[in-house]
Amino acid sequence: MIKFTDISKTFIVKKQEIHALQHISLEIQDGDIFGVIGFSGAGKSTLLRMVNALESPTEGTVEINGRDINKLSFNELRKVRKDIGMIFQQFNLLESKTVYDNIAIPLVLKRMNKADIEKRVSQLLDFVELADKRNAYPAQLSGGQKQRVGIARALSTDPSILLCDEATSALDPETTDSILRLLEKINKTLNITILVVTHEINVIQHLCNQVAVMERGHIVETGSVLDVFSNPQQNITKRFVRNVLPDTIPASVAAKLKEDTRHYKIIKLRFLGDNVEENILYYINKHFSAETNMLFASVNELQKTVVGIFILQIIGDNTEFDKITAYISEHNIQWQEVTL
Repeated sequence: MIKFTDISKTFIVKKQEIHALQHISLEIQDGDIFGVIGFSGAGKSTLLRMVNALESPTEGTVEINGRDINKLSFNELRKVRKDIGMIFQQFNLLESKTVYDNIAIPLVLKRMNKADIEKRVSQLLDFVELADKRNAYPAQLSGGQKQRVGIARALSTDPSILLCDEATSALDPETTDSILRLLEKINKTLNITILVVTHEINVIQHLCNQVAVMERGHIVETGSVLDVFSNPQQNITKRFVRNVLPDTIPASVAAKLKEDTRHYKIIKLRFLGDNVEENILYYINKHFSAETNMLFASVNELQKTVVGIFILQIIGDNTEFDKITAYISEHNIQWQEVTL
């Protein structure tokens, strides 16, 4: 388990204090794929680098499996770092070395014998589907292939934790999807805990099971991806989530609504899992006297759970509106009134 307790980090830049992290407490359980998302300058990478002690906190503690890594001796820290792999946005490959040699670097530094290095590197090349590129040089590879080499190198020492620092930011969408599938495979087949920092919400959506949202050195929201995405609380979270789960009325529709002189209210419904399959709207139209008009609808999947978002115009008096919303609440469906 990775545990951050009341972490703060202050840098001094041109005699001014920069508060990169402020009182962060967070736990990442073994086997999680945990995503940390935020815009540039939020403190994501600084937090990530705390895990392998590339950065030390100004205040607070970072524990790996119950050990405060900032209190370890040099030799103890070296052992901990061997259990932590890291992949980077810009791949960090040696251009003068072949794919095979780049992957072998950590094993050579461990002074493994050549036969064991050959066996391990060959296994990793097969695992990341680059067996035919073992003698190629980085300049001969695509961006996705370079990242696969970086991942294989990070896995060479058989770590239990993998840190991903904006690992897909330099890749096109299709290549990003293939790397995300590889990371999911690593988590499931090798039981490696993965910590991802990114500004790409689709990475969190398709890969992670837990998420923390950062803003200006603070964690403003955290929880399972399903809980946070299906019901975001903070404005920054809502901004991110709308990129993958749109939930706003199109501008042209909103303009027409402003011209509607009838008495109406607008509600946003969020359906989760089996609730999506319930014919709530059919029942409302059949059993209540109010008129309804669908303004927006989207259906997506998070962590193998269907999430539906519907925005509904209810035309009628307040009494009928109250009856409808009471019926919706009885069926455990989240709803909120929307104003234009």
